[in-house]
Amino acid sequence: MKFMYFFDNNLKRYTMYGKRMLHPAKTDNYKLGVSAIKEDDVNVWFYTKGDTTIAIDSGHLDFKGAKALAASIGIDTDRISHVLLTHSDVDHCGGVDKNSRSKLFPNARLYIGKGEEVYFDGAFCRMIKCGIPLMNPVRLDSYKTVSDGDIFMLDGIKVEVIEVPGHTAGHVCYIIDDKVLFSGDCLAINALGGYSLFDFFTQNPTLNKRSLIRLKERIENSTIEVVCTGHSGIWDYTPKVFAHIDESAKSTMGKPFDPTAPKSIRK
Repeated sequence: MKFMYFFDNNLKRYTMYGKRMLHPAKTDNYKLGVSAIKEDDVNVWFYTKGDTTIAIDSGHLDFKGAKALAASIGIDTDRISHVLLTHSDVDHCGGVDKNSRSKLFPNARLYIGKGEEVYFDGAFCRMIKCGIPLMNPVRLDSYKTVSDGDIFMLDGIKVEVIEVPGHTAGHVCYIIDDKVLFSGDCLAINALGGYSLFDFFTQNPTLNKRSLIRLKERIENSTIEVVCTGHSGIWDYTPKVFAHIDESAKSTMGKPFDPTAPKSIRK
């Protein structure tokens, strides 16, 4: 198993214990056609319109019980035809990795930001820790790349792409039907508002902050109603979402980022 998958599956829960950094939404159906399943510390999101459901991100590699979680909120993952990937990290693309023993969405077409391809061919490491370059191990069978400003329809569902590089090289957000923003990992949100995601997980924190300023400007006069994040759950869209984007989220045992978040990401 590649190191980043090994860390995600075996070590992350220990390094995160007690820090109350991450607070994904519970598995449930929400408003405006939005649904989610909770895979420990991350959400896999769904958007339903009429008879069509699309997925946004795919969660961890071979997450136990993921299909049953989806079924519990009325979603058959085998019938999903389109998966929009915000970025290629192991906790967002693991469910569709070509080396997965049980792909969460076996019949879906995948969409991902063009800038993420630098990880797939090994041209760019995901991060450097203790002087050691760590490569992103995710590999996809096939996918369609998307770029900033792309607008397209998926079975009657409108999708708009906004590039938000920084967390990863080609991270993108998706605006669905002009009302739901799926922000991936560019934002961490708590009761005080939105921040740039934690530096430890972000490849280029300075670039991420600049991208968030641009994202704020792009959508401030929009009709977006809710924001669905990778690790902070679902929030009504208000100016508070961008209240602290010039700062990086921080969390310690004594001063947790979200005191309401679970102590263990496995709960």
